[in-house]
Amino acid sequence: MDKTNIKVEFSIFGDEFDPGIITDTLLITPTRTWFKGDNIRGNLFRKETCWELATEYEESLDINDQIDEIKELIKNQEDEIVKLIRQNKLECKFDVVINIENNVKPAIYLNKEIIKFLHDLGAEIDIDLCIYS
Repeated sequence: MDKTNIKVEFSIFGDEFDPGIITDTLLITPTRTWFKGDNIRGNLFRKETCWELATEYEESLDINDQIDEIKELIKNQEDEIVKLIRQNKLECKFDVVINIENNVKPAIYLNKEIIKFLHDLGAEIDIDLCIYS
């Protein structure tokens, strides 16, 4: 039986920049990177350059658990992230992808610590629900 699962992606993105600068500054290996203009498939191309750090899909009923995983990886680099974003005219966001199975819905709320963390980074949050059964 499939279970409800959640994945969180933290992205730093912008028009054109070298994602290696972020890796070298933060000393964190990204999950993936891409460049503006890279082909996605067919006639679909990337509209921005991106450095991304993500969890795997994990069985979960609380999005804060996966957000905390990413937060733990970058929490000591918060000032550097903000500096990189300002210097390179970049943006950042957290994408939360929820795959709902068997009508089992997770808690979708943000605790105070996460709200403060998102605010301090200047990050947006995007939540995608995928209902399968």
